Amino acid sequence: MKKTAPIGVFDSGVGGLSVLKELLKVFPEENFKYIGDTLRMPYGVRSPEDVKNSTFECLNFLAKEGAKGAVIACNTATCYGLENAQEKLDIPVVGVVEPACSYASLVTKNNKVALIATEGTVKSKVYDETIKKFNKDIILKGVGAPQLVLDVENGNLENDIVEKTINGYLEQLGDFDYDTLILGCTHFPLARKAFERIFRKQNKDVKLVDPANRTAIAIKEILEKEDLLNQEKNPKIDFFSTNDIEKFKTTVNNVIDTENEETFEEIIL
Repeated sequence: MKKTAPIGVFDSGVGGLSVLKELLKVFPEENFKYIGDTLRMPYGVRSPEDVKNSTFECLNFLAKEGAKGAVIACNTATCYGLENAQEKLDIPVVGVVEPACSYASLVTKNNKVALIATEGTVKSKVYDETIKKFNKDIILKGVGAPQLVLDVENGNLENDIVEKTINGYLEQLGDFDYDTLILGCTHFPLARKAFERIFRKQNKDVKLVDPANRTAIAIKEILEKEDLLNQEKNPKIDFFSTNDIEKFKTTVNNVIDTENEETFEEIIL
């Protein structure tokens, strides 16, 4: 495997761009290939088997494109597809759940952690089980937020529309006195400012956990160990989408601010 080989990033749509932003900070000299499965999103309402198969299909595409490692920048896909992909692919694959749980367990003061994620992620109980590995005393309460995924996909990142959606889901947590909130879908950090505005209005001090940075560090450690880190002078990002490449490109340009050369291609899997 060449050091110049790209790092693959996979998400069900545009949410993984929040992870790509962190990866670009950690890896300024690496090439990337990003695939958003926009035709089949949202993943959170689909069956575990369906998610597992779609996840493998997208990661296998990245492997065939020459990726030297891959990040599943999707919580639902991590829950149901990570283990299968790690077993079947010859490249290292990391997910976003464990890094998020590790960080949440460090920052919570009262051991009450809330999770806002897709319905599939909440139902999987993967966060409940994983966070106990780091601190068995933590109480975690989750709420599924499918409409928030769609809001972000439609570019509603900071406006009244997304704020109303977030408020509705946070109300479902009732009187649960959480001091830490895991943004358990990679779409949600793209609406981080809306979350912060809501908590300011409520005069609540809540730590927001975005798993992206910890995930970037995890894949860096693996590539470092295998001596695969690159020192590319003019790195490139190839973007792939399974539907409506122009809409996808618009969102990418709104989220990603980079000097890297970029290409965009709509694909059929």
